[in-house]
Amino acid sequence: MARHIPGPLYFVQQGASGMPMLFIHSTPDDHRLWYIQTAHFSSWYCTIAVDLAGYGHSPAPQQGVRVTDQAEACWEMVDRITSGPVIVHGNSLGSHVAMYMAKLQPKRIPALILSGCGYLPTRENMLGWLEKYRAEGIGLRYHQILDHFAPDSRPKPEVQHYARMVNELTNQSTLNSIIAMNEALSIPDPEELFAAITSPTIIISGTRDRNHQKAFDLVPRIKGSEIFSIENAGHSMMIEQPWEYDAICIRFLTKLGLFPGGE
Repeated sequence: MARHIPGPLYFVQQGASGMPMLFIHSTPDDHRLWYIQTAHFSSWYCTIAVDLAGYGHSPAPQQGVRVTDQAEACWEMVDRITSGPVIVHGNSLGSHVAMYMAKLQPKRIPALILSGCGYLPTRENMLGWLEKYRAEGIGLRYHQILDHFAPDSRPKPEVQHYARMVNELTNQSTLNSIIAMNEALSIPDPEELFAAITSPTIIISGTRDRNHQKAFDLVPRIKGSEIFSIENAGHSMMIEQPWEYDAICIRFLTKLGLFPGGE
């Protein structure tokens, strides 16, 4: 069992066949961040959307949880489905979990798709959110979810609905779990993490994402990685502009010989 995580992670699986494709969400979201992609890519893959420990239906992490613990728990969950390769998507917190997964079992990830991330040698932003949650409580979750979208997108009914939907799945331990993961994210990633990633990797970044410029700084640290921008999208570009996000992924997977359908 993964350290600091007392039980298996919850996940939703779609697609009866095909290579497994794992989707790992940001904080304070849950597996439903990827509801469009899991539906779309299940035409060709066995899609798996996971709730990280402390989010959605997964058990709350114990004190001292770290990002690598979430990665270990994700591998335990994947092993329930396959012992073979898995394509991995990760957004923000999920991108850090995905990178640690790639470090732990590099030969099992033939394609790594990161988004909402960048090279952040210091983590003042995570410390800021940590203190806000301590001061304001779980009511802040709804506002942080909206903060992940570009300002023009936040008033849209579908974005408002998504934010309310995720916020409604909140139990007594959710606040402590979000605080714990913000604390874990406040610790900068070691340079050895990036050097250990050998999977073919792309980084997808919205131009309205606060990490957009930092995303370009991550590229030279992950050997052979490429970056693609989505204009006028924010941190949650897979909901704001799913057609662009999915098209970038399909082109990448096609180039690697991993996409079984036609573009």
